[in-house]
Amino acid sequence: MTTIPNGSRPVESRQEWIWSIIACPECGSPLVAEATDGGLACERSACGFRSSHRGQVYNLLPRSLDQFQHAEHNWRQQHYDRLARSVAQMSPDQYRTFRLLDTITYYSFTSQFAFFRDHFSKQHRLRGRGLEVGGSNGQLSGFVKLFYPETEMVTSDVAPVNVELAEELARLLGFGTDYFVMADAERLPFRPGSFDFLCSSGMLHHLGDMRRALRAGRAALKPGGRWYIVNELSIGALPRLFWNSRLGQKGKWALTTGIRENSYTLSEWRRFFAEQEFKIVDMYFQRDPRYKLLSWPRALYYAAVARLPLALLRAGVPCEINFVLEKQ
Repeated sequence: MTTIPNGSRPVESRQEWIWSIIACPECGSPLVAEATDGGLACERSACGFRSSHRGQVYNLLPRSLDQFQHAEHNWRQQHYDRLARSVAQMSPDQYRTFRLLDTITYYSFTSQFAFFRDHFSKQHRLRGRGLEVGGSNGQLSGFVKLFYPETEMVTSDVAPVNVELAEELARLLGFGTDYFVMADAERLPFRPGSFDFLCSSGMLHHLGDMRRALRAGRAALKPGGRWYIVNELSIGALPRLFWNSRLGQKGKWALTTGIRENSYTLSEWRRFFAEQEFKIVDMYFQRDPRYKLLSWPRALYYAAVARLPLALLRAGVPCEINFVLEKQ
């Protein structure tokens, strides 16, 4: 990146256009580069927000995060620490490659690629500038760049360890993702109308304040922009009582990781979107067992669900659901 004088903004280019859209996550003011290498600060001195960037990676996390937001980073880091101990004989460079291969061969990665290849890319045309919200290792952004190479993509996540892995993964696979941003989905650090589209995969149910996140996403979109939401869950109120209990899958996961786990009925999803003035332009249940190979019980469950009438899914039989929202 070119050297930037203190308090100035870079001239926008293919490599530096992010400076024209990033904003302070705490007050929304523009951010400027500091004289120190890699430093950035809020243009509004009274705010006092400061952070840093390294190459394509920008830390735009607010100064305060709750315990659940920290839990995502902590749990991931603990997972990678255990993974490193399991191959203690490897050098750091070997382990780095091993971790990337472990990520790529994980069933949720490969099944999402198959879904994107077979279904998503045939149904939707993406153009312009996009943001992946809560992108974890950035795979969805990478798939967008692979199938729609003319797009410009920013991937974001609240966990620094995820964003750092996303950069490594994109470099290894040649995704071409433009920027990697550490960000809180409820306080997106971007100026209003920065993006033509947003996308997210299985992350909205982790949020503490769904309405606030949807407002932030809506503000980041241009008028008529769309938000592509995949891999969420629609569930009835009665099965949810078990699903989120200490005996249910989501309840157990929340207790194990400390990560917030919420479940919503179809009517609740619809109400969230309507309250924030999003129009649902497409909605479909994703129940093909070929894309559910994370575990055999899961695949068998969806093989059975695939045979059910849609009316039962709408009534509350637990099923993955995808939405396409449009900003009104």
